[in-house]
Amino acid sequence: MNRLLTIVGDAWRQFERLWLGPVDARVYAIIRIAFAVVALINVIDLWPHRLAFFSGEGMTGHPAEQSGLSVFRQVESPAGVTVIFLVAAASAVWLGIGVMARPAAVLLWLWQMSYTSQGYPLVHGWDILLRIEALILLISPLGPSIPQWLAQVNGKPGAIRRSDGMASRHGLVLLQIQLAVVYWQTVWLKVLDAYWRNGEVISYFMMSTYARFPSAQWAHWDLASALLSHLTLLVEVAIPLLLWNRRTRMLGFFLGIGLHGSIVLVSHILLFSLTVLVPYFAFLDGRDLERWSGRLRRRRILEG
Repeated sequence: MNRLLTIVGDAWRQFERLWLGPVDARVYAIIRIAFAVVALINVIDLWPHRLAFFSGEGMTGHPAEQSGLSVFRQVESPAGVTVIFLVAAASAVWLGIGVMARPAAVLLWLWQMSYTSQGYPLVHGWDILLRIEALILLISPLGPSIPQWLAQVNGKPGAIRRSDGMASRHGLVLLQIQLAVVYWQTVWLKVLDAYWRNGEVISYFMMSTYARFPSAQWAHWDLASALLSHLTLLVEVAIPLLLWNRRTRMLGFFLGIGLHGSIVLVSHILLFSLTVLVPYFAFLDGRDLERWSGRLRRRRILEG
């Protein structure tokens, strides 16, 4: 019996350390700001299509809705839809600043649920990922506000109290798992595709309308296409593993930013890369932030 209690106690302590252990709350603030910026860009991207896809007078129409939580079921007028978009944009701004952050997080989660239910013809993979990130933020600590952070940096009243400087790590773990699922599920689906296996997919993509600079020359660049296709698969498998290991974390950041930066440069798929990069910040910890803060302070001293 004592042996069993010891095993259960050890298992609980491991669970508590992994999911509920203390982390620097500033990491949550960085994630909150990054998500808010991407959410605001997404609202701006959808703005020109708001009446066509979200009002009762649009091309989808409310009778054609799919099931799901959506405020657009109660608001059909063009003016009402415009107000919803403005509230979503304002919520992203408030969430990023950190003022009234929890109500703003609730509104953004409701916005994500609503537009992905109503505007399903224009929903992409990153919209669903944004919805998941919104839910995780909703149940996570949100970290200090930007005014609190600046007050701490400048040593002014209103700075973060020591008791407020730590938070439970459960939200970070969920985001880390989500990023790994995104990459590894993507790789699993890609290796089942003949064009990814034979290395032709990059050539086809670079000749498509999704490419920023489409060129028929890619039809003759078989080796380059094969190398880039297979290298992409290797990088997507490796990134979560590299990020989880402190010694290789910066390499994981470098490969991830390089991968998605390249996607932004050669394609019209900006929001996909921005959305995927948000969970990267969940792999940071207080030591990373202190190291960067120390470098910034030393630079200021040298420049001053």
